[in-house]
Amino acid sequence: MRNENTSIDKGMMNKIFRRSFMFGASWNYERMQNLCFLYTLMPVLKKVYKNDKEEMSIAMKRHLEFYNTHYTFNPFIMGVTMALEESEGNAADRSISGLKTGLMGPLAGLGDSMMGLTLIPIIFSIGASYSKDGSLFGVFLALILFNLINITIKYVLLKLGYTKGAEYLSKPETKANLDKITNTAVALGVMLVGGLVPQWVGVKLALSYTQGDLVIQLQDMIDGIIPGILPLLLTLGMYKLIKQGKNPVLLILGLIILSIPLVALGILG
Repeated sequence: MRNENTSIDKGMMNKIFRRSFMFGASWNYERMQNLCFLYTLMPVLKKVYKNDKEEMSIAMKRHLEFYNTHYTFNPFIMGVTMALEESEGNAADRSISGLKTGLMGPLAGLGDSMMGLTLIPIIFSIGASYSKDGSLFGVFLALILFNLINITIKYVLLKLGYTKGAEYLSKPETKANLDKITNTAVALGVMLVGGLVPQWVGVKLALSYTQGDLVIQLQDMIDGIIPGILPLLLTLGMYKLIKQGKNPVLLILGLIILSIPLVALGILG
């Protein structure tokens, strides 16, 4: 069982914040930031579950699920997760997973637009104006400005996610609303992840039919009927094999090996 006498103090919060700077150290192609998330959260899990290995195992397995969002906005999700782990523990297993899934997509988009497409170009444009004559001052200025803003946002979001998450969870009506929020978050997350399939998975047929001056590309015909169906079928097939216990690394190697002769034979482009 979860330890009821837990409290995430300022020291614990700062420890989680420091660990968040290593968030990209264990990125992987199978579940992306899951190892990073678990590593960052481990001090909280150890404090919540103490020496209960069974409960700890359940919590760790939960946070090894697929996870990927923007590095700057991740601390908000981390803070909300900390509040749920502290107050509910493994009883909120589905809620924690659902909220993570639902929040990571929108916050990833927000982070990309605010940081990657807005803040970084503005700051480094300012830096470039000071370095147009070859001075390194502009480079250091841009790096200092960016990190000051980025680090501040991350720390504020971590505290906001934890305090507001804890505040929300303490309300009497939370239990009634949590399932609705979780279901909505799961549905949103599934749609967002599904929308990424044709962008992240590339399957293009090179087969064509030629009759005189007429050339019909099979890939164009398929895209005209059901766009993105081949990446979707490949993803669903891989998902089914993984669910059956197949090794993801071996599946990836198998795809690479299979793709080489298919490209050589002109079947794949």
